[in-house]
Amino acid sequence: MAEYKTRQKEVLLEYLTQTRDTPQSIEEIALALKNRGEDLGKSTIYRLIKKLSDDGSVKYFSEGKRFLYQLFGGEECHHHLHLKCTSCGKLMHMDHEQSEKIIENIYGENGFSVNESDTTLFGKCGECIKKTN
Repeated sequence: MAEYKTRQKEVLLEYLTQTRDTPQSIEEIALALKNRGEDLGKSTIYRLIKKLSDDGSVKYFSEGKRFLYQLFGGEECHHHLHLKCTSCGKLMHMDHEQSEKIIENIYGENGFSVNESDTTLFGKCGECIKKTN
C-alpha cells in the first residue's frame, strides 16, 4: 500500500525534529502544535505517531501511566544500543563497538540474544549526575 506524505505528517515530523532531545506525551505535542497555530487533533497525532513508531522513526517510553515519544535516528539507530537518562530524558546513541561488546558478552554469559534495535538502557547521564553531587 502506498504511503502518502500528508501536511499533518510533515508538521508533526518537523516539530519532532526541532524537539528531538525532548521526550513528550501526545498531549504535550498537541498543545505545542496548537500554540504554533497547527491544530492537529490528538487522534491524528496518535495515528501518525503509531505509524512513525512502527517504522522505527519514533521511540516511545513509559513514564508511570503515560507514554513519552521522541524522534529516533532512523535506520542507523538499529545497529547499536541506546542510553536514556531518567532525569532529563536525553536519549543517547551508544558507540557501535561498545554495543557489540555488551551484546556479545550477554550472549556469551547467558546464551541470550539481545535485539539491539529495540534495546535502551535507563540511568542518569553525566550532566544529571553532576547536578546531584
